[in-house]
Amino acid sequence: MEWLIHALAAAEGAAEAHGPSLWPQLKHVAWTFVNFLVLLWILNRFLYKPLLGMIEAREKEIEESLRKAAEDRAEAERLRREFTEQVARAQQEAQAIIAEATRSAQQEADRILTEAREKAAQDLERAQETIRLEKERALAELRQEVASLAVAVAGKIIERSLTDEDHTRLAAKFVEEVGKH
Repeated sequence: MEWLIHALAAAEGAAEAHGPSLWPQLKHVAWTFVNFLVLLWILNRFLYKPLLGMIEAREKEIEESLRKAAEDRAEAERLRREFTEQVARAQQEAQAIIAEATRSAQQEADRILTEAREKAAQDLERAQETIRLEKERALAELRQEVASLAVAVAGKIIERSLTDEDHTRLAAKFVEEVGKH
């Protein structure tokens, strides 16, 4: 580096002797270098460091946003799975309720049908009993009437008058004979 300084000094001396030179003077180079260093220090102090600080802050903010987005995405996925599970459980519960209601309705329908059949059987039995009793009563009345008519006809045939006692005895005998047939 010393040789560069000598070459610059020689060129400066030659330039002074021959007029203006294309080579800058050493003091100008030194002041330019000092100015450059001061400019670098000022830029570093007031521009680069704050700028790098802002860039780092922005990078941290972006990293925080990405981390937060990943957490939110994971939370959303968890909530989606939870919601899906709840919907599935609700559907199962609804199916169970529907099945229970259907089973209960079928049991109630079977119970009502059984009761109706039992009532119909009881009504039929009562009706048959009533018919049997009416038939017996009608037959008894018919026998009594037939016996009375038979005694009256027999009395005319014999042409004699029967006493009440004879009439009752003949009617009872006739009823017995008719009842056997």
